[in-house]
Amino acid sequence: MLLTFQDRIRIPWRGGAKQITVDNVLPVVLLVALQLLAAVDFYCSLVIFTAIPVLLAYLKRFLGRVLPKTKFFSLWLFWSGIYLVILFESTVPLLELLPEENLAFVLLMSLSFFCFYKTNQRAGQNHVGQPVGAGGGFKDEANGDSQSAILISDREDSDESDGRLACQACRKYVPPRSYHCKVCGTCVVKQDHHSVWLNCCVGRSNHRFFLAGSFCSLLALLLFANLSLTSVCHPTPIFTVFGVTVMLPDDCSDIYFQYDIALCFTGAIYALLMSLFILISLLKQSCLISRGFTGTEWQ
Repeated sequence: MLLTFQDRIRIPWRGGAKQITVDNVLPVVLLVALQLLAAVDFYCSLVIFTAIPVLLAYLKRFLGRVLPKTKFFSLWLFWSGIYLVILFESTVPLLELLPEENLAFVLLMSLSFFCFYKTNQRAGQNHVGQPVGAGGGFKDEANGDSQSAILISDREDSDESDGRLACQACRKYVPPRSYHCKVCGTCVVKQDHHSVWLNCCVGRSNHRFFLAGSFCSLLALLLFANLSLTSVCHPTPIFTVFGVTVMLPDDCSDIYFQYDIALCFTGAIYALLMSLFILISLLKQSCLISRGFTGTEWQ
């Protein structure tokens, strides 16, 4: 029944109708529905923002087993950014924000989208694309059903002359510090991790774009949260840097009396929730880089 339902979800397109899978439609529907529901009152916000991390963690584990190459999480990230931009731009007159603040947010969000796009685009350059030929002499002794990612360095068929190793999972000679990704189905040069949020592996060719995108998105989310909260709540000045007064929200007790104000507030809370996980990821990356390890090597 699910396959029949999925087969009938199509949109008109040049050259014929295009099929849309459930995991492509579900992120935007679920995201918008949860955000609209969270703005009803305080208790809805509490339940929704507690449930979102649990729901995404469960879906990551479940879809990782049944649909490892799903685009659900990358589309969730994409639509989250689009939702926050639309929410911000639609409430700029309401919040009475300065043009400079609006420009800074749009610029940071655009940079993060660009860096994440380049991360996904350059992911293919990390893949090792030279399968072992008939004369390679590499004999696969692993079980055919195995998803092993072990790189054999002490076998007789390892090519020690140029520092390459033999991967028994994808039957390729690979450079040092290359690891097999079971989701991508190939070896990745200097693999750090497979990002479900970008639907690609992060490795040698796109690691810098990944870090730049994470940093820009962190700044954009924090800026969005600060501008929204200090506009819908009672602000209080904290300190001044280069003539710019930094403010934080002081009293948010009456934000649920008006739905559009509550929508801005819940959007800011969602942005803070996203920025928390991005910050943890950046701190982990900083620790690994300082020690000279990739995420895969650390594991």
